[in-house]
Amino acid sequence: MKPEITKEQAEAIEFLKAGHGESEILKMYVDDSIGLMINMFGHDCGSIYDLSLIELAAALINGYEIGISPEESLHEYYVEALHTARDEVTGHDIQDAIRYTLETLGIKIEGVNA
Repeated sequence: MKPEITKEQAEAIEFLKAGHGESEILKMYVDDSIGLMINMFGHDCGSIYDLSLIELAAALINGYEIGISPEESLHEYYVEALHTARDEVTGHDIQDAIRYTLETLGIKIEGVNA
């Protein structure tokens, strides 16, 4: 089964795979040396530590699927609000509520309020 990982984790895995084999990457994970990649090569691979060893092994062996981030999910909902609401006014009300909430929380999401 392919695990669902973030875009950052996928980029880190691909960076590591370009220079290391699967077994070596797993050993680096266990030795806690993946974090040194930013010092040695300027590439931050630390997001891999958000995966368990089993999840990392599954991603290396079986491949992976990139999950949608919460920001991307909210952006999709924001865009679809006009199409799925019972009328245009309700759709705009939903979008206004989303923008208000994000502004209140101090969060900027491209395509929504940034």
